Amino acid sequence: MNTTSALNKPSSKKLNALILSGGGARAAYQVGVLSHIAQRNAGVAFPILSGVSAGAINAAFIAGHRGSFLEAVAELKRNWCSLTTNRVFRSSPSALGWMALRWAVRLFSGGTHLAPRVRGLVDTSPLRRFIMEHFDPEAVDENVRAQRLHALGVVTTCYRTGQTVTYVQGEPTIEMWQRVRRHAKQDSITVDHIMASAAIPLMFPAIRIQNEGYFGDGSLRQAAPLAPAVHLGADRVLAIANRIEIEESYGQEQFDYPPPAHIIGLLFHSIFLDNLDADAALLERINTILRQIPPEHRTHGSLRPIDLLIVRPSQDLGALAGEYEQFLPGAVRFLLRGLGAKQRGASDFLSYILFEPEYVMRLIQIGEQDAEKQWDRIRDFFLA
Repeated sequence: MNTTSALNKPSSKKLNALILSGGGARAAYQVGVLSHIAQRNAGVAFPILSGVSAGAINAAFIAGHRGSFLEAVAELKRNWCSLTTNRVFRSSPSALGWMALRWAVRLFSGGTHLAPRVRGLVDTSPLRRFIMEHFDPEAVDENVRAQRLHALGVVTTCYRTGQTVTYVQGEPTIEMWQRVRRHAKQDSITVDHIMASAAIPLMFPAIRIQNEGYFGDGSLRQAAPLAPAVHLGADRVLAIANRIEIEESYGQEQFDYPPPAHIIGLLFHSIFLDNLDADAALLERINTILRQIPPEHRTHGSLRPIDLLIVRPSQDLGALAGEYEQFLPGAVRFLLRGLGAKQRGASDFLSYILFEPEYVMRLIQIGEQDAEKQWDRIRDFFLA
């Protein structure tokens, strides 16, 4: 089997990019898709990697791996399978109880300066330790200098300005961009950048990056998830979504007033999942127009059609999460049931925080199966 490095530039003239979206535990599905691609064609190259939220963790790990694509994805898969909720945030009864108490005091303090400072609903120090154990920032720099990596983009949200900021580590010739409510900045990607990108709004605490202020989940205001790959020079983009094309309808029961968990799940959908489909539709419309215009007649020299392939789950990952709720730590399960997470239609919220091996391995398996079923389509996309 060919074990050429995942980051080696492809033999074709087209520059491949991999877009990994957010979605908490749902991002395990991405690992399954990549695992099958790696086993079928270890030589496929992704010189451009862009990730947001949990997808940023996956992208950064691949960019910072010194081995082959097959080796990088295999290790990424092992890391995901070793995850538990306790390795993402402190989920013991004492930790959650202490945090709830601090929030209660804060809420009923009337804004006095004596009230405790609270940052997020949970303590994500275990996730920081997990990323520090498995992410090698020096290897990212080595891959860039060896021209195995063109660029790594990690998308964040700046709470000070409200802008989407894409931090880019890559070749020095890459031009940064400035658009309405979003811009790019060249920097060396650190654990702080990754933690910031994955800081789920309100739930996970925001992260201070250098002297630029506090940053949170990059999905929060990311209107154009495909834009970083396009700006970084991609000609061909593989995006792995974390949501089925048409989600389930939950029937008559949902005529009752929706529980908080259901509303939070829909809110998270709007943050993490909706914009990819809208941006993909826009890109395809632009491609249709550009293909009708000869290259020499295009007024902007950088305008070019971008080949796009989206691989998405064949099953509803949210509905599936309800089957694995029992594996959550007792204290977390108790709190979520109070929010109505056991009611049908409310399990979407569960799917974002269900970092338990049983659910994670099921998502990886679905990703591998979906990639196998769509292999002809995936293979032809890279041969085009």
